[in-house]
Amino acid sequence: MLSFRQLEIFRSVMVCGSISAAAQQLNIAQPTVTNTIKRLEDMLKVQLFDRSGGRLAPTRTARQIYEVIQPSIISMEQLSLTVQEIASGRHMMVRLGVSPSVSQALAPRALKHLAELNPGVKLRMDTLSLKQIKDYLWLSEGDCAVTIFPLDDGFIVSQKITEISLVCLIPRTHRLAGKSAVSVADIADEELVFFHPNTPHGQMVKDMFASLKITPKIAIETRFAESAVNLLRVGFGIAIADELTSKGVCGDDVAIIPLAGGPRLPVLLHHHRNHGSPQLIAMVRNCLERATRELGLSEVQ
Repeated sequence: MLSFRQLEIFRSVMVCGSISAAAQQLNIAQPTVTNTIKRLEDMLKVQLFDRSGGRLAPTRTARQIYEVIQPSIISMEQLSLTVQEIASGRHMMVRLGVSPSVSQALAPRALKHLAELNPGVKLRMDTLSLKQIKDYLWLSEGDCAVTIFPLDDGFIVSQKITEISLVCLIPRTHRLAGKSAVSVADIADEELVFFHPNTPHGQMVKDMFASLKITPKIAIETRFAESAVNLLRVGFGIAIADELTSKGVCGDDVAIIPLAGGPRLPVLLHHHRNHGSPQLIAMVRNCLERATRELGLSEVQ
């Protein structure tokens, strides 16, 4: 079987055009290059270079082999550099899973701060449903994740970053848009953009209405709170969303009114207890806390 070193030496001879230049490029003895090329020719049972006239000219077969191996050798060289960067601490990849509401305002700000603190860091933000987050952490697809609902798993460690409230999203032209706060009772007769009952958000809102024995007037259902804003903009009523969502998707045409009597939701940073770097988790937490302060959210006491 051909070795990578044999192919590397062959490629160097092709690029440099002579045995001596290839030896100098690879920092090896000239006889080593000569013997390697001869060994290759014996193994392949072909002539790779025409040595007539005192010059080394690649044959047609040599050119075909070079075209095939060149991309792989370049990839291997890049892989080697990346491994060296990782070993030296110059290379870092951060993979952050986020629930949809976290993806709107909090995570982008936190990742921006992370990039500023670590020039050259490679970042990935994966927006996932709560059901997907567990597999994401268990299978090490990501380093950590941020949600506004708890994860019930003994192997997943959760840290509270902040707490947020529920708010009512109301078109500016709506009669309730000028209120300082609204309650579930205040919106009992309003058409609502509601959330799928199989989602944590949808179940929470449904339970709020059920506790007051109020049947919500549902104009339309959607799975993610982030979709609600565009639905209410075209006339589907009003919506109850979390505070993080409102900070990321609302504009001047939508009023954000606190929902009186609504629950407080924890913003949680999760990681698998057996995976990940404690230093990385701490760095992500610090960037998340900085982002919460910029968004005007309360700090954990």
